Amino acid sequence: MTKPGNALRLLAARYRLHKLGKRIAPAVLGSSFPGSVAQRVLIYHEPSEICWSLIYPFFHYADAFAERYHTAIRTRPVAEFLSGIPGPEADIVLIQPWFTVPAAELEKALAAFRARQPKARLIFLDSYAHCDLRYGKVLEPYIERYLRKALFRDRSQFLRPFAGDTNLTEYYSTLYGLPAEPVDWQVPPALLDRLGLVPNFLTAPYLMQGFLGPEPTFDDRPIQLHSRIAVKGSSWYSAMRRHADQAARALDGVQLTPDGRIPRSEFLNEMRRSRLCWSPFGYGELCWRDLEAFMTGAVLVKPDMGHLDTLPELYHPGETYLPVKWDFSDLGEVVQGALADPERCAAIARNAFRAARDYLSREQFVEDTAQELRLS
Repeated sequence: MTKPGNALRLLAARYRLHKLGKRIAPAVLGSSFPGSVAQRVLIYHEPSEICWSLIYPFFHYADAFAERYHTAIRTRPVAEFLSGIPGPEADIVLIQPWFTVPAAELEKALAAFRARQPKARLIFLDSYAHCDLRYGKVLEPYIERYLRKALFRDRSQFLRPFAGDTNLTEYYSTLYGLPAEPVDWQVPPALLDRLGLVPNFLTAPYLMQGFLGPEPTFDDRPIQLHSRIAVKGSSWYSAMRRHADQAARALDGVQLTPDGRIPRSEFLNEMRRSRLCWSPFGYGELCWRDLEAFMTGAVLVKPDMGHLDTLPELYHPGETYLPVKWDFSDLGEVVQGALADPERCAAIARNAFRAARDYLSREQFVEDTAQELRLS
């Protein structure tokens, strides 16, 4: 007989944005809470793959939450929260709106929810790529915690204006001489003490499955550098990504992948045959391919991540990845040095895979989340 937690886990892993998923998932994942639990956690989620990667581990580890903390977890679409549709009454409520929701709409929904459930503890779950607190001014009066995938190590950076609205926009607009007006999100300083971390893409279903499976092997890797770089986007993003692509393709004597999009299964198989993976920033620092490189045994080559805290901390220079300067000026030196030392590459790739697997296999997500949510 399938245990209730296992049923939730299987359903959550298969949850996709198709008609069947929309019918089935709310029926089970959004059902009412059992009467025997001590703590009820309700998550209002945004239905996208990026956002679901943060929600899935709550259901993957549902049995552990129930056994250790007598906690039940349910989820509903965030559109219901924004529309004021009442969900199951809960002790702790996480909200995960997408960053395109107007601030005034979010503020109205927060006020309405607080009026309906004055005792519920509200927590904001930020799934966004960019490292900022753009909703901070609206959220501060209502939320107990603000959780996101990465935080500036110097938390005061969240309080200052950036040209073009983020640290990456500011850096690359300046580098390429592009116009970028300063944006001040007017983040309340009081919010900084409420910041916490959640795992990044590591907890997506396909990545969890990969890391909990066999360790990658390091022979038969004819591709020296995996480098499929999409370049379409806003002006600074396109300029940066084109530069990253050109910097890789200018490397003398290095065998690269072709450019262009391919299906994920082909992309991952290609990465399993690659020694190194070039992963420049996107609209934010954290990228799917960082974790895909760790999972497949390709050594991650990436702009320096030393300014961020992440959970788990997987970015250890020279141990789990190879950092390069943000202007890519040392990319050739780093790549050529790595290719000349295959034993070091294998050690770095192995370290990265094992660090990710260790976090998942120890079920550390449960303990980290329990601390953030103050489960008892």
